[in-house]
Amino acid sequence: MPVNLRRKGIRSGLPVLKQIHHDNIPASTNQTTGPQTRGKRRSSGSPQQQAPSHKRAAFGDITNAYRNVRNVAKGKGKSSSSIPKPAKKSIPSSKKDTEVSKEETNVTTDLEKMAILSTGSSSSSNSGVSSEENSPVDDVVMLSPASVPLPGSSPEDEVMDHVEIMNQKNLEKTKMNKENSTGEETVKNEVVALGSEESITMQDVTEPIKEDIVNIDEENKNDPNQSPEYAFEIFQYLKAREPIFRVTPYFENQKELTPLMRSILMDWLVEVQENFELNHETLYLAVKLVDIYLTRVTITKDTLQLLGAAAMFISCKFDERCPPALEDFVFICDDAYDRRQFIKMEKDILKCIDYDLGMPLSYRFLRRYAKCVHASMETLTLGRFILELSLMEAEFISTSESKLAAAVLLLAFKMKNSGKWDTTLEHFSGYKVTELTHLMQRLNAMLVKPPPKQLTTVRTKYSHKVFYEVAKIPPLEVLTL
Repeated sequence: MPVNLRRKGIRSGLPVLKQIHHDNIPASTNQTTGPQTRGKRRSSGSPQQQAPSHKRAAFGDITNAYRNVRNVAKGKGKSSSSIPKPAKKSIPSSKKDTEVSKEETNVTTDLEKMAILSTGSSSSSNSGVSSEENSPVDDVVMLSPASVPLPGSSPEDEVMDHVEIMNQKNLEKTKMNKENSTGEETVKNEVVALGSEESITMQDVTEPIKEDIVNIDEENKNDPNQSPEYAFEIFQYLKAREPIFRVTPYFENQKELTPLMRSILMDWLVEVQENFELNHETLYLAVKLVDIYLTRVTITKDTLQLLGAAAMFISCKFDERCPPALEDFVFICDDAYDRRQFIKMEKDILKCIDYDLGMPLSYRFLRRYAKCVHASMETLTLGRFILELSLMEAEFISTSESKLAAAVLLLAFKMKNSGKWDTTLEHFSGYKVTELTHLMQRLNAMLVKPPPKQLTTVRTKYSHKVFYEVAKIPPLEVLTL
């Protein structure tokens, strides 16, 4: 909150929100009343009620460090860790080339002299300080031979020597970086080998595709939006996460709820999804949220509709590009619940699922499996009708999402006589026909029995021409299954 707006709020008597910043002043130090302005933040290095004596650079002022060393040598001030100023040895320009060669042979002797001068232990005319005034300086930095200019060397030679030294240092750093990178890669590989935090046992997703299996993601290799190189691993990961979100029958713990109440709620959610023109993924996620919450929390029948509406509200935020406003959900509930109750239920649902909304949904698996055989839109719509009708039935809440989608597609193939369960589907789904037969028979029995009068939304929806009137297709006879 800006200072000027905070001042206006105080003057007008409005309550001011407490900010968790530097504005918070402890009660022991803030005993005056009335509006207070925040001053400039003082540097931690400067004493209170006193301005700093000099401007400090970001990494220290070397000039002040030299001045501090000289004051310490004279007995003034405190000693501090600083860099001593290197003593320069003047070389007369009248020396001949023969003298230069002699000095080059005595480089070691000159370097020792320079090191003695840098420590301040010897008294020479170049240091500018007498032997009586010299005192030992703390934390003296020794000069390396590479930083001392060779006597008699030209500026060009010094630059070349410096370049060679820097090149050698860069080569050493490159070797060290390579060794560190290989060590980090080894550690990363070991971490990956240990598995994820959820301890999910995934199948081997890197196995090569056999010759008789069609790679359905190859046709989308130029479309980055479909992520063809990761599609197979993504669905294997979703399939591996199914045990985490497995729903168990919960009506024994829910004393005030019945399977028919749940079916009516799901039918109402389908109507909400159709009226708001929401994605089908939004509907399936909302149903999943309701079932997981009812598995873990006991509620009354008065809050059942609130639970369904709040679950749909969360799902819209997660899947929709433009989710409806909260007031729209209050309106469709006929003002039976207020805004505060909606927000509280939304928080309770998110805490119950630990904010993990990446749930595997049967609708996503159905679209994936239909793509494996390039199923027609009419066959896919029939599968969507069967799958959406299964949301009303409480007997399918504990069924695996991927297995339910596979059985629905297999039943749609048989009802339309438009496809078969080949090796490609077995590879990408992980199920064989023998594993799906019993579940397919249960789904067909669901289509055969007459629906209750309260549950007509799904059949009415898929009886429209937009959905190819798939709800009017007769189910299979038991003998043909």
